[in-house]
Amino acid sequence: MRGIFPKITALTAALTLVVLGATSCNTQGCTENRSSIPLATFAGSADGRAISLDSLQIHGVGAPGDSILYPAGERLSKAYLPMRNTHEQTVWCFSYKWKALDNPANNDTLTIDYTSQPFLAGDECGAMYRYTITAVRHTSHIIDSVKVVQPYVTNIGEPNLTIYFRTEGGGEEL
Repeated sequence: MRGIFPKITALTAALTLVVLGATSCNTQGCTENRSSIPLATFAGSADGRAISLDSLQIHGVGAPGDSILYPAGERLSKAYLPMRNTHEQTVWCFSYKWKALDNPANNDTLTIDYTSQPFLAGDECGAMYRYTITAVRHTSHIIDSVKVVQPYVTNIGEPNLTIYFRTEGGGEEL
């Protein structure tokens, strides 16, 4: 009897967790994106029209591992640029891997200053951080300007920034 009781108790506990998990993880009240991440859209500086870049590489500066967020070769018309809730600033490096631009001297940096605030989204969604963009600075090799469209970063997925790139002929791709 002693050997069976612990096994039954463990099995009962496991089944209880599965049942609770299936019923308590109702995501009907949540949006697809459960993290607050700023969304940047790309436009040409000459005419303000949306553009796609297929030779752009984006990676973090000073982030753990400095991993590449978007590798060159992937066509981008927008990019999510995550922020760390333990910091008040995030810096992104934009490297251009297109023909004559593939030189570190042409790289641009985008610095985003922000505040973070914990937010309880509800029982279904849990907790997350929301951010408020307080300032944006950038170098101007290929980036012409950056507009803060919406300073409040939530999980809705609406654009927070528009990055205007210098392109020849308006809508050409880099």
